[in-house]
Amino acid sequence: MGASSATGESPSRPGRCHGECGASSIASVFGVAIFLGFMLLSTQVLVHLYASSTVSAVAFDTARRASGLGGDCGTSVVNARTRLGTWGAQPGVDIRCDATADGRIEVIISGPSPARGLSIFGTGLIDRIERGASFRHELEIGP
Repeated sequence: MGASSATGESPSRPGRCHGECGASSIASVFGVAIFLGFMLLSTQVLVHLYASSTVSAVAFDTARRASGLGGDCGTSVVNARTRLGTWGAQPGVDIRCDATADGRIEVIISGPSPARGLSIFGTGLIDRIERGASFRHELEIGP
């Protein structure tokens, strides 16, 4: 009494499975969907971190180059847009370069994050990239 065969069929009802016969396929579908969701999230975070790092490096290099040119921001901003590639050519990307009264060059680069998948978490720090850098003027010392 109560013995079942090796195939998992009930002895009283041949051809029928016990209560969890189709549960593995449903659980697998949900498990794969959750796994793919986490993969998408991690990919978007990595894209955002890479873009933030690139913008930080370009902002610092732009400030350094502008200070080496005696405070000329025009050429440095054009060079920064070129270095940022297609993201730098977007209309929402703003590159500001200013010379301050205390002899510093300040560069601020801001624009929308290329990681659009993160926008499902609402607006805030992750939907925009804004990085800045400052560098002192390099002055030529005469003889």
